[in-house]
Amino acid sequence: MRMSSACRYAVVIASALASAPAVAAGQESPRVLSMEDALTLARGGNPALRRALNDADLNAAESRTTWFNDLLPRASLTLFNTSFTGNLQRQGFDNFGNPIENPTADWNYFSQTVHNLNLSWSFQGLSLFQSHRRQALANRDRELAYVEARSGLDVDVQRLYLDALEQKDLLTFEEELIEARETDLDVAERLFGLAGRTRVDVLNAELEVERQALTHEQQRASYERSLLALAAAMGLEDGEEFDVADEALPLFDPSGLDASALISRALETNPTIRRSEVAIASADLGVHEQRTNWWPRIGLGVDVYRRAFEPQGGALFDPSIGSDLESQFRITLSLPALNDFFSQRLGQQEASIQLSNQRETDRESRIELEGTIRGAVLDLENQWASLRISERAATIAGEAVRLAREEYRLGTRTFEDLRSAFQQEAETRRGVITARHSFVDALLSLEQAVGAPVRPGAAAPAGAR
Repeated sequence: MRMSSACRYAVVIASALASAPAVAAGQESPRVLSMEDALTLARGGNPALRRALNDADLNAAESRTTWFNDLLPRASLTLFNTSFTGNLQRQGFDNFGNPIENPTADWNYFSQTVHNLNLSWSFQGLSLFQSHRRQALANRDRELAYVEARSGLDVDVQRLYLDALEQKDLLTFEEELIEARETDLDVAERLFGLAGRTRVDVLNAELEVERQALTHEQQRASYERSLLALAAAMGLEDGEEFDVADEALPLFDPSGLDASALISRALETNPTIRRSEVAIASADLGVHEQRTNWWPRIGLGVDVYRRAFEPQGGALFDPSIGSDLESQFRITLSLPALNDFFSQRLGQQEASIQLSNQRETDRESRIELEGTIRGAVLDLENQWASLRISERAATIAGEAVRLAREEYRLGTRTFEDLRSAFQQEAETRRGVITARHSFVDALLSLEQAVGAPVRPGAAAPAGAR
């Protein structure tokens, strides 16, 4: 015999009460994360963003290296450069330089220890300034790479968070539908008890309850998968359970957005465009470097050293540095313009072509960005129109279900008609949830292209410039 609806609820409540102490004793409630919490965790734990941050940490070290290696003299100190040498000469020379047999041919041994301090500095044309400029451009590119990675991560995390929120809203809606199907089952049972309906209606109502329970479990799995994707983006490793907070969606009428103004704004804020500008500056610097590589290279150097030279091993590891000091100062001048003239001309042409190609790449990126923004604005407007239509359709479908239930109670509508009505109403309500989140997804695509928030009342992200 089938259990009544009231009995089923009593069993469920009793089971929940019986398991409540175990849950309270062994498990804690999942942590609820807001959107800002998710962004904070992702900025600190996402592996890709941390790699970009690690790359940016090279800026300080490379800048110091550039200063000491290219802009300041190099210093080297060599201590205890010790050697021990043996020499056997079986041939000598007479007073006129003629070779003769050495009458005292024997091994001669001697040793030496040299301590040397060297200072050297060299430059070619504007190489000192060009090295500093190239390092500054490399530092700037790493900084913008981090900004680009963080901007992309923020959009990805927001998408994943809102996807989890969408799945949660759908899960809540499926739970509501279970209650609605239970209500329809109770109505069918009462009407059957009054001989107003057949047993077939009761069985069909039971089938709808089971179908809705299955849909609910499938939706729960979708929600859990969305949480796993969000946890991966945040870089969580401990498998901690969490839930997303019920945050208001940024829904607004996008008709006031000006695509041309957004394009102008994007050309100043979009990280990809800003990195392209750095690439052009780097290519332009390469042209200047090639044009000046024929300039004379000047080298300056100073050596101060002490040399101890003794027979046998008397000078091995000699620590004294206060006597027999020697020093020399040198200036060298080389003219690379006389070396490999055609290779230099080829290098200059290659640098010019690279600059031209980089400018074309930048122009291509700007054209694509303009098309992306205009298309994103159109998508946002279409999503807003779809949302309005979906909301209107849900209102109509809800009224149709209410009337269908009344007609079913009065006996003027079959259960099949009722099932068709509430399935249509369920689809329209799901469509509203999907349309709301599709609008936000289109908004995120637009903001990603612009490189800054465009929603009303949104402030520019910190560190955007």
